[in-house]
Amino acid sequence: MRGAKGERWCRGAPAGALLLVLCLAVYLPGLASIPVVDRDEARFAQASRQMFESLALPEGERDTAPIVRTDSGHVLGGAHAGGVVVPMVQDRPRLKKPPMIYWLQGASAYVFTRGDPLRDAIWMYRVPSLIGAVIACLATWRLGLLLVDPRAALLGAALLAVCPIVVWEANQARSDLALLAMTTLAMWALTSIWVRRERAPAWAPALGLWLAIAAGVLVKGPLTPMVVGLSVLGLCLISGRGRWLARTKPVLGIVVLSVVVAPWVMAVGQRVGWETLGAVAFDETLGRSAAPKEGHWGPPGYHVVLLAALFWPGSMLTLVAFVRTWRLAVRLPEGDGGRLARVRQLPARWRGRVVGRDSEVLLLAWVVPSWIVFELISTKLPHYTLPIYPALALMSAAAVIDAARGAMDSASIQRLRLGLRVWAVIGLAICVGAPVAVSLLGGGWIALGAAVLGGGICAGLIWKSVGAVDDGFVLKAQAMGVLAAAVFALVFLGVALPRASRLWITERLVEAVKEQGFAEAPIASVGYHEDSLIFATRGRSQRLEPGGIPAWTRANPGGVLIAPAGTGVELMGAGWAVLDRVRGINYAGGRLENLEILGRER
Repeated sequence: MRGAKGERWCRGAPAGALLLVLCLAVYLPGLASIPVVDRDEARFAQASRQMFESLALPEGERDTAPIVRTDSGHVLGGAHAGGVVVPMVQDRPRLKKPPMIYWLQGASAYVFTRGDPLRDAIWMYRVPSLIGAVIACLATWRLGLLLVDPRAALLGAALLAVCPIVVWEANQARSDLALLAMTTLAMWALTSIWVRRERAPAWAPALGLWLAIAAGVLVKGPLTPMVVGLSVLGLCLISGRGRWLARTKPVLGIVVLSVVVAPWVMAVGQRVGWETLGAVAFDETLGRSAAPKEGHWGPPGYHVVLLAALFWPGSMLTLVAFVRTWRLAVRLPEGDGGRLARVRQLPARWRGRVVGRDSEVLLLAWVVPSWIVFELISTKLPHYTLPIYPALALMSAAAVIDAARGAMDSASIQRLRLGLRVWAVIGLAICVGAPVAVSLLGGGWIALGAAVLGGGICAGLIWKSVGAVDDGFVLKAQAMGVLAAAVFALVFLGVALPRASRLWITERLVEAVKEQGFAEAPIASVGYHEDSLIFATRGRSQRLEPGGIPAWTRANPGGVLIAPAGTGVELMGAGWAVLDRVRGINYAGGRLENLEILGRER
């Protein structure tokens, strides 16, 4: 839609309804059908379940043994000892993340089960992530209306909605999309303050800013205040202005943060001890920055390389869009001499900079400082940069609208055409290669057929996108990319992945145990120590080392043992037998598994 009428439509309720429909179309297909995923999702969901149980189970059925520090230095307690203050996974406190995501997931399960934790399912714990994704996309749209063309605001929100990293996280019972929602809401409030800084001060944006920051702290610690704080720093450095900061009402912020965050900090410190809480906080912040945790290392540039795939199809113009944003945000005087001389003159050139449009200044300040921090810290995971994606989406969408208007320079168009081929190859790998490959992992003919059909549709759309750009129809090309991403989400999450039985070892193990008549029997596992087994057995599964098998089997003669093939040979003479075998791919451990289910024949 062009002209004033199109702009009005993109600002109104119909545009918001369209975004909501798009979000639900790409987030719902796998919500209930994908089994619990190792390892983080299983841990989050189990901790939320135990928190839910601590309120909903009859008092006599709760394990409320107090949390204590053992002689070996471990902090242990009853499964329900933490209440709503300390998340617990079996007998261990889970303090790596603050409590809000557990509150949200537990509340979701409470609503859908009507207060009966025995009726819960993994999809109930995923609903807060889905809602977080929807909030983030709608907030990106409304935020974008303050910064860019209304059509770019709507397109940017759509690009965020369908990118693979957001679609995947919307189907995961984790904290990342709640964090994205809170950070985007905080940046929406900051944007409102920034673009209206010459008007009379208003309390509502400042209050919204600090409430969103406080909620972000309760979701995932320092990340929301870090992104907002670095954005403020970037705005001040680029614009050379700082007086506008008074409009954020810092004193109000101290009050809000104290009221919202301090009660939980005090409560958890009293439960687990201040030394334990301080050690965990240090390890999860400075510890992750200084050294890679759990093997999650990556060199500088890690996130830039992954962006092309994780933000597809929005990554079609992201590089061009960043250059465009930089040029519109700030211009430096030309230096004298060669390239090295101009670099040496950079401080003087920066002092003589010309500051451009407020919109681009804010987007640049949002992206650059935080991105540099994420690239420099030692621990790296693909979702770490998610809080920056709304800004990248708006940048990219604004560049698409410029190109559609013919307002993009020839050099940018040439860079676009060169990068488009790489974009198309990445799109084919995601939309065609991934569903077909996953469908071959035990998916059967239904999954393979859906993958081939969906992949064919996506390939056709990507092919037409390339042709549309070559003909000068950039907006049409980007729209077809969005449609291809939506088809991919439907096929991959709704059909191919849930049916890939070789990936879902835990689901097959639990089903085999039930078929053998051991549904309520004690369960122990040797070697296969994935958290999904804890969730699938409602916390009954115990983890053993091979040396602990004899003692456990003597104590649990009616139990079930899951172990690598051949591990339980010595049990065969004691009345135990191999009841079933399960083979598959342990995607979390990066290895093939050949497991036996052992028990006494009934």
